[in-house]
Amino acid sequence: MAAKKQLMLKHVVLAFPNIAEPQAFGKGEPAYGAKFPIVPNSEQHKAIEAAMLEVAKEEWGDKGSNILATLTEDDKVAFTKKVYKNKTSGEPYQGFEDKHYLSTRNPKTQPSVYNAYGDDVVGKADIEREAFSGAVVNASIEIWAQDSKDWGRRINCSLRGIMLTGEGENFGGGSKPASADEFAAFAKAKADAEDIL
Repeated sequence: MAAKKQLMLKHVVLAFPNIAEPQAFGKGEPAYGAKFPIVPNSEQHKAIEAAMLEVAKEEWGDKGSNILATLTEDDKVAFTKKVYKNKTSGEPYQGFEDKHYLSTRNPKTQPSVYNAYGDDVVGKADIEREAFSGAVVNASIEIWAQDSKDWGRRINCSLRGIMLTGEGENFGGGSKPASADEFAAFAKAKADAEDIL
């Protein structure tokens, strides 16, 4: 069984989320997941690197740190210590300026989504509305070592679930839909509407 380490990333920005349904990139198999911009040398950065080293040593013993170094050089780890850029323009994606990034991928299991009060967010429309690219979340992740005859060695990361904080701005420039609370002052009382009928 592969070596694994669970972490909770607190107050991180969600980017490129595929949480409501799995999506494929290129010729890859459809999967759930997201990316997270990580501030270099932050507590999250240190925790991710420590977890990768821990699973590498658990999986490969005394050779773990050397194998991890080689995998990092070959871009075969989930945490990338460079800016995430658009391949067409060469410009950093919004939110990734001066940041490193963590890529998560789950081929089979959909991550759980909770609102700021701990309630389940379910249904494609609700998840896409709430878990938008730019939302600030607490994210439960699992870093794990892969050693496969077919796919080789890697350090991967799965997204287990997120809790939305209600903060953040949509990277796409779009706004979140209006909530019922915004219209509360204009709403007619149900008794008034029934009297009219």
